[in-house]
Amino acid sequence: MTEQQIPEVVEHDDRSELAHDSDGTTWWQESVVVAWHDDAAGLGGIVRIGHEPHFEGGIAVVTGGVVTDEGTSFRRNAAAPLTDADRPELGFGGLGGAWRIEYDGRARLRAQEDGLEVDLVVEDFYPRVDFFPKSAGSLVDEFASNHFETSGRITGTVVLDGREHAIDGLCHRDHSWGVRRWETILNHRWTPVVFGPDLSLGTIVWHAVDGSLGGYGYVVRDGVVTRTSDVHVGVRIEADGITSRAGTATLVLPDGERLFVDLRAGQGLLNEHHDVAWIDAIGRAELDGRVGFGDLEISTNPRAGRGPITTYLGGRTDEGLRRASSTTAA
Repeated sequence: MTEQQIPEVVEHDDRSELAHDSDGTTWWQESVVVAWHDDAAGLGGIVRIGHEPHFEGGIAVVTGGVVTDEGTSFRRNAAAPLTDADRPELGFGGLGGAWRIEYDGRARLRAQEDGLEVDLVVEDFYPRVDFFPKSAGSLVDEFASNHFETSGRITGTVVLDGREHAIDGLCHRDHSWGVRRWETILNHRWTPVVFGPDLSLGTIVWHAVDGSLGGYGYVVRDGVVTRTSDVHVGVRIEADGITSRAGTATLVLPDGERLFVDLRAGQGLLNEHHDVAWIDAIGRAELDGRVGFGDLEISTNPRAGRGPITTYLGGRTDEGLRRASSTTAA
């Protein structure tokens, strides 16, 4: 693909942060995601809140949690009826409002559960952008027709198992709305990477049930967004078929420049919804000696299996709080 063929990224305004009108169909959904890590504190996590207002009378889904370098973690993977408490004026909630991602000029992530309290605020490094080209086939036609992402700094507090942690880290967030046909995905790799205000990047590689395979990405340098002409993502996977220990993302820019990013996965979070299972391995990324935050998100389902995940070496299949003393070392 030549530079002239690469379409411009699409920017979204403040209104796109809030709830959108649905089309009334069963598979219409709206979801918000915040992934983050504070290297100094040794904590990170990811939370996805999804609203499906026309599925089984309306549900709100919360997946993700918090992981630590020492092994203590909190996992939540649950769906519950969509209630008024899950529809705050300025954003999205789940599980009766126990989890919230809201926007009042800055994105704010909050959670209140036994064993976990979260209150984190995001300051974006660059405008909200959609780097998915409209020619991306199944990715935009059946999974993320409306979408934006941005990276930033995240600050606040996390209380995990009674211990309070001051957080000052890096993060990435996204927001999608429209029809989402979950059964159309076989495999994917999503790798948001953040080094600081001057440099963020990311990729997505998408393998759909129609056999199509496409890769897309972006680089943001000093606020200037450039869409890639090509990307490749390789992942080292354990014998359980889902645990990712490390990966490499290669981004090719229109001028021929190549960026090689090493992704070092920490403890992962297993997510399952609508017969799709995916892993977010929160950890570190390195580019030319510079270390930042990276999320190595993968799904691996080449034969479209439907069973639940029963063995996961890199994380947990149960929910709630688990202390480091009872966590198997990765």
